[in-house]
This record gives sequence, structure tokens and C-alpha cells, in this order.
Amino acid sequence: MKNFIKSNYNMYPKKIYKENKMYYFFSGNDKIIIFKTNKDKKYLDNRVNISNEIYKSGINISTFLINRFGEYYTKKDNEYIVLLKFNDINVNKLNLSDISKYNVNNNVNLDKLDIIKIMEKKIDTLEQEMMEYNKEFPIIQQSLNYFIGLSENAIQMLKEINFSEDTIGHNLSIHKFNIYELDNPFNLVKVNKMHDLVLYFKYKFYYDYIDYDELYKVLYNRVFTKEDLIYFFCMILYQNEYFDDVKDVLLNKKDEKYLNIYINNVNKYKELLKYIKENMHNINQIAELEWIDK
Repeated sequence: MKNFIKSNYNMYPKKIYKENKMYYFFSGNDKIIIFKTNKDKKYLDNRVNISNEIYKSGINISTFLINRFGEYYTKKDNEYIVLLKFNDINVNKLNLSDISKYNVNNNVNLDKLDIIKIMEKKIDTLEQEMMEYNKEFPIIQQSLNYFIGLSENAIQMLKEINFSEDTIGHNLSIHKFNIYELDNPFNLVKVNKMHDLVLYFKYKFYYDYIDYDELYKVLYNRVFTKEDLIYFFCMILYQNEYFDDVKDVLLNKKDEKYLNIYINNVNKYKELLKYIKENMHNINQIAELEWIDK
């Protein structure tokens, strides 16, 4: 890869580092991220334009570097190599300001995340796949129905409201929720304005700690409508992370015991749901979920 970068970008990395699944090197004081994709040129051109537009608006999103041929991406074997210059000065812990900087209604050409369709398909697919197993995955067998129950409540409530998907957000799992992935233009989609806030608080719950004062400020922010808050609650209630990890277990990418991160935190998570519910007491759809109070 060093030689590829030298010959195509006239850059001379001394060392290529790996952090989780991210590869990068330094050019002077700049951190350059190496991104590989098999997307076509039309898609890549779209992401270049999005990155440039958002950066011009004052958001320090990572930007594409041009190769020595004047192009934003370089073909290597059957994929494209993209070099992204990381522009954000914040490399420490994530906070709400990192999330809110993207929470803008921008007319960039992004696909919408059809959230209800995605949610329903994920459950249907897992239910079908689990029919093939008997006693092979006891942890999944014992926990799946509970998490599906929570998620079906979430889907039903979402179907009863009109929510917009016109804000820049991220198609990320909480396992990849960090400043580098937030600033990666390949992760951007159009979503509801609460979508990234949900990711943030789920990330904090499982990997850090929930600051309830911070959560309180979100729930009582007058910028958010009743529909926004219901969306927020529903997406906290929906067990996307558990479902994704069940899928990884079935594909032998993770040990089944990994799911205990969710199972061992069921009561603590119910307290989170209860707190949100109690601070949305004037919203009837939430008040009807009496099982949370038990």
C-alpha cells in the first residue's frame, strides 16, 4: 500500500497504522485515512460532492484527496482506493456538540433511511433464520422473543406518527460510533433529526455512561416536536444493536456470549426507558406502555 500511495498520490507515508478496522498514515500533521470501496464512479462522485458541500458549510467533515491524475479515487484491482483527510480537531470523547453539528437540513443529495422498512425486515429475516436452528444457540433462543417484543412496540408507535427524514445523519452501529466514522462521508444518509441522538445515547449506555442531565436537556428541548420525541423513544426501544449482533453470531463472526452485553443490562435499560417515558408524560402513546413501569 505504501508504494501504491507513493505512485498515485505523491505522498510518502513512513508507516501505515491500523486502529480497529481503520487504516491511516500521517502526512506532516495531517491524518490521512485509507478507505476501500467497491462502489461505482457515480456513487463516488456523489460522495465527493457531498463532502465538499458540507465542508464548505463549516462542518469539518473528512475530505477527499486528489491523486496525481486529478481524480478523487484510484482503481486498484477490483476496488477503488480513497484517501480521506481527517479535518476534525476533536479526537477525544464524543459529546453532543459532535452530533449536533450534523443536525442540519441541508439539500445535499443523500438517500433517505427508510427506517420502518429496515426495522421490519430485520426482525422478519431473523425469525426466518432462527427456524433453521433447534438448540444450537441457547442464549439467542432464550432472549430473542423479548427483544423482538420491545422492537415490535417501537415499530407500531412509529407507524402512528408522521416523522420527517430531512436531516443529515449517519447509517452507523453503536460499535462504530466514533469521530472518524461520523466524519466519514460514506456513512451519511438523510434521517430524522433525532436519529443520531439515539445512536449517541445508546453508545453512551453500552460503552460509557448515560449523563441523565444531558438526556433531560434533550427531552425538554423546545426545538423538538412531539413526533420527534416519539421517534427518539421508539428508536431507543428498538433493539437494532442486539439484532445485528445476533446476525454476527449466526455468521460465526462473534461468540454467542457477546450477547450478554444486552441480556445482563435488561433491567438497567428498562430504567433508561422508564426515565424517558416519565419525562414524556404528556405524550399518550408513550404513557400506554405500562409494562415499562413494572
